[in-house]
Amino acid sequence: MRRLAILPLIACYGAGVVAGLLRFPAPPLGLALLLLGWSLCRRPAGLALGALGIGVLVGAVARATDADSCAARLPAGRVALTLVALEPADRDAGVVRVRPVGAACRGIIRARWMAADPLEAGRRARVEGRWRLTAQQPRARGILQVTRADPRPGGRMLTAGWRGDLAARIDRLYGPRAPLIDALILNRKGRLDPILRDQFAAAGLVHLLAISGFHVGLVTLWLGALLRLVRVRAQYVLPIAAAGALAYVAFLGWPPAATRAGLLITLVVWTRGRQRRVGPHALLAGAVLLFLIATPWVVLNVGAWLSVSALAGVIHFTRWSDRRLGPGPLRRTLAASVGATLATAPITAAMFGVVSIVGLALNFLALPLAALALPAAVASVVLDPLPGPAAEACASGAGLALDLLEHLARWGSRVPLGHVTAPPGVAAALPWVGISIVVMWLMGRRNTLGEAGRRLAWIATAGLWILLAMGLARTGPDPRGNLRLHFLDVGQGDAAAIMTPLGHWLLVDAGPRSPDWDAGRNVVGPFLRRHRVGRLTMVVLSHAHADHLGGVPWIVEHFRVDQVLEPGAFDRSPLYLEFLEDLDRREIPWHVGRAGMTFKLDGVQFSVLHPDTAWAEWGEDLNEDSVVLEVRYGDFEALFAGDIGFPVERLLHGVARPVEVLKVGHHGSAGSTGSTWLGDVRPQVAVVSVGRNRYGHPSPAALTRLRAAAVEVWRTDREGTILVATDGHRVTIRGAARASAFAATP
Repeated sequence: MRRLAILPLIACYGAGVVAGLLRFPAPPLGLALLLLGWSLCRRPAGLALGALGIGVLVGAVARATDADSCAARLPAGRVALTLVALEPADRDAGVVRVRPVGAACRGIIRARWMAADPLEAGRRARVEGRWRLTAQQPRARGILQVTRADPRPGGRMLTAGWRGDLAARIDRLYGPRAPLIDALILNRKGRLDPILRDQFAAAGLVHLLAISGFHVGLVTLWLGALLRLVRVRAQYVLPIAAAGALAYVAFLGWPPAATRAGLLITLVVWTRGRQRRVGPHALLAGAVLLFLIATPWVVLNVGAWLSVSALAGVIHFTRWSDRRLGPGPLRRTLAASVGATLATAPITAAMFGVVSIVGLALNFLALPLAALALPAAVASVVLDPLPGPAAEACASGAGLALDLLEHLARWGSRVPLGHVTAPPGVAAALPWVGISIVVMWLMGRRNTLGEAGRRLAWIATAGLWILLAMGLARTGPDPRGNLRLHFLDVGQGDAAAIMTPLGHWLLVDAGPRSPDWDAGRNVVGPFLRRHRVGRLTMVVLSHAHADHLGGVPWIVEHFRVDQVLEPGAFDRSPLYLEFLEDLDRREIPWHVGRAGMTFKLDGVQFSVLHPDTAWAEWGEDLNEDSVVLEVRYGDFEALFAGDIGFPVERLLHGVARPVEVLKVGHHGSAGSTGSTWLGDVRPQVAVVSVGRNRYGHPSPAALTRLRAAAVEVWRTDREGTILVATDGHRVTIRGAARASAFAATP
């Protein structure tokens, strides 16, 4: 069937599936459309209506089937059931897949393992925990918080056991880099460092961290090369390699993007076997149709459509490049990279708020590195049980390639204007839709290179005039590469928003909340929206007291939060319990801050100096268990002291370094900001986050000590929101009525 005929039919079928899944009156509607299509069967409209009706019925069947799944039938709250782990389950594994056994439901659910005892992949256990619904429409989803697990004797599920054995070998061979190998080989992304994942996304290389069509294609190519090496007859090479790739996809549990790639390879083998010449667009359309028939719910899966869009862009642009520029590996790679980026840009902008531009260049290096790392990593885990150094040699080679990939991603994420960020939504996608339309106009089927160049010149001229008319307005990263610290005026409480030089945002506390006022809703949220922030890379909660935690639940509800860092000092207050419930419900990764933790983002180093559970006074006072966060950029350093007082200041004697800016501990109480502490950190500026209060904050004693140390004091109750900006050498600070500048001390 010609491409122009099959694509509208697939679109109609997909629309029908969506209608059936989204609880329209599906059976009557589907039957009516089928009858109407039958009556017009000799016309294109009849075929379209028939495809729509079939899609509606298939969607309705999938919806009814999903109603019997464990994700839909498990009751919210405390549950006890027997399950089998499909991958190794422990506290460090993140979210894992498990299958309930003997329950009045079926299917796979997700679990976060909080039990003390781990569970091997493929083994059964009787578990207790809490089932939390994360979504009910359009498809029921949830997560099981496992708090207790009692392993049960019995056999081991074969494929899950094999995956567990491979995971154990990966841990042994690769150590700290094992989570990256897990993602590349086993499609396990729960243990990946969120900051590393963000860096890959900003560099346009995130497709390398998931089993996708690229990985399935690599497996097929390498299997084909091995078959040729052992002199398998040429006509059998592709079918055997494709069968091996499909077996690999089945072993992983049929992830959507890999399944689509496996179906596409199967269609290629089938058409070649029948000696049919079928165009790549038609093959892709056929694979998508089979995909939708086999797994209707995938029509709502963003990752699957990203994979399809990327491949469609690659096909279209490489064909144009071959036609107009001539074949060649470099030209083809560039055309494929541009095509995949433009085809997926509207989706990634709408869903995630980021589009990487630097990936167009980085893929020239990243794809060959991944193509070498993947077979070397697979070879290492396959050869591991055998005697000799072969497994370690392969692991060393794969580790070197992965190390280069990580460095490439970190460098790419720091390239100025290397990625474009905006709040996720339709508005973020519209410019990329416009760019895609313009590029398609440039690449008209009958366009010569000269005509394409002329059109490009007109577009560039118009674009420059539009930019000038808009005053070269820009959003996102600071154009001067500055680190910006915003100390927000939230009254008697703490809240600070940090923007890194390339536009990542972190929030340290979010102010207080009362029955009629919420700092998150009234101050922090509006501030973030004014700055067009839709995503927070991290929320740091210094401790669980209401004047720091109060606004966080509202922020978590209304903004995308990648991860949360907090001291993990348990508090039974309803506010803190609500906060933990929100994290569980929204599946936000939660990390316990401990002394010695460090991470780097856009050249800014963040270090946790406290708390330390080995300290004798740990757990006695939430204030003294605050996260103390050091921020360093070039010669500039700032210190967020939470609500610590004299005890922790003494504990950090000799640990805390001199800083330019100190966020004063405990709002300047009499029991904080001691003379010895000020002698240790020697700040040039001290910021006191304070409002009207009955505690006498900031206390005269603390202010006297600051004056004696010649520290310039800035207060949010007098200056409003205070901005500190630095390029790592020069520092400027501004409030409502004054400003100053000074040089950071090297």
